[in-house]
Amino acid sequence: MHLDTLPSLAREYWQAFAHSKPGLAFDQAIPRHTLHVAALRIDSQALARYRAFVGSSEALPLAYAYVLAQPAHFHLINQPDFPVRCVGLVHAENHTRRLGDVDLSQPIALSVSVSGDRVRRRGREFTLRTLIQQHGQTLIEMDSGCFTRVRGAPRAGSASEAAPAAVHAGERIAQLRFAAHFGRRYARVSGDYNPIHLAGWLARPFGFRRAIAHGVGSMARIDAELGRLSGNATRELTIRFRRPVELPCETSLHRCADDTDAYVLLDAQGRELLSGVRTS
Repeated sequence: MHLDTLPSLAREYWQAFAHSKPGLAFDQAIPRHTLHVAALRIDSQALARYRAFVGSSEALPLAYAYVLAQPAHFHLINQPDFPVRCVGLVHAENHTRRLGDVDLSQPIALSVSVSGDRVRRRGREFTLRTLIQQHGQTLIEMDSGCFTRVRGAPRAGSASEAAPAAVHAGERIAQLRFAAHFGRRYARVSGDYNPIHLAGWLARPFGFRRAIAHGVGSMARIDAELGRLSGNATRELTIRFRRPVELPCETSLHRCADDTDAYVLLDAQGRELLSGVRTS
């Protein structure tokens, strides 16, 4: 698929909610679609509001790559012949790498392709690979792991599905509070108005007790805090989401005991919410 420019994320959400799909069946193949966007302008004012909210001093925070790519992700998934539904899709992990500096005054080209597909308990996880380019050169590459429940999935996990490795928290480096209005405020700077992030009464029909923070919003805030502490721009960032950050929430950010580049975010009960690695 080729597009000159992207439709808005709001339009893609409307499309997802207004047009239902039966959803992915257990033995159904996920097509390897690719979407190319020829030219996308980065709105400098929108970027400035985003940077101010997450607390980043970088010209282009690495987590903003997901904000730029999300409408393309949804547009690809919303295609009638793509069997996965946007509604109920879970962002399981993300890996973003900066290969060069983006000229913010010039348009970027963006491509999204489907890669990877593995069976997980009660569902499947596939990867959306995003490339951000200028003048034919790839400057940012991002792999976003997406989990979807499937029809007819066996209740037992796949024999090939390994249990997640334990993460051992080391030095505490920051206390991070996610306020009750975090989701609504992040929605205003990212354009992501998924109802599960906005209010408890909107989140409960989707199976959540309270509104939950955007996963990438949590990632952006953590990245900004780690960047402030190190004084260096982020070159590579990985994250694995383990539990939702229910709003409001008091959390603690720790370095991992066995890797100083790795981090883990714990809730007030000491449970892992997310973890990953940041290199500069």
